[in-house]
Amino acid sequence: MSRLERAVDDLATAYPGTRPVVLLGRVRAHLSYAAGLLDGRTSLAEHRRLLVSSGWLSLLAATCLIDLGRRPAALAYLRTAAQLAAETGHAEIGAWCIETQAWQVLTDGDYPRAARLSRHAQQAAPHGGSASIQATAQEGRAWARLGAKPEAYDALARTEALVARIPVPDRPEHHYQYDPVKAEAYVATTLAWLGD
Repeated sequence: MSRLERAVDDLATAYPGTRPVVLLGRVRAHLSYAAGLLDGRTSLAEHRRLLVSSGWLSLLAATCLIDLGRRPAALAYLRTAAQLAAETGHAEIGAWCIETQAWQVLTDGDYPRAARLSRHAQQAAPHGGSASIQATAQEGRAWARLGAKPEAYDALARTEALVARIPVPDRPEHHYQYDPVKAEAYVATTLAWLGD
């Protein structure tokens, strides 16, 4: 279990520097391995840990597939991750699923939906967690694309307040652990889109 959980973290850390098609192959191999373990004999606690790891892996697979422009496959993995999050009561995975959808529709140009999904992700996320922070920053970007300055500035202020409370993570490149340094890039992008 511990090795699989470390592998999940390693894969999420590799995301920023690995081609999506390469990372997707690795993620799918680990999902297959986790599925094999789920077919074996496990305790209830071990079974839950396997489901949580599978949820993270499914979410990362969806992210890679979005990067590759394979939207239907990405949606299938997102649904799997969301279902696993619901079954295990893992709010952080569930919130990341919604935030990932917000990111996808933002890049597709559906800014009103991106703002709605970002707000929904914040409501679903544990307060102050990485998904909550990322969804708040994403909301600001959506409002900026809509030209809604008060809403965008409000989201920036809320993001800043959340980021001020967290330390730099041990592995800042981990895709699902918010790095406070990222906030500067989000602020710059948001302000540029506002014309500020």
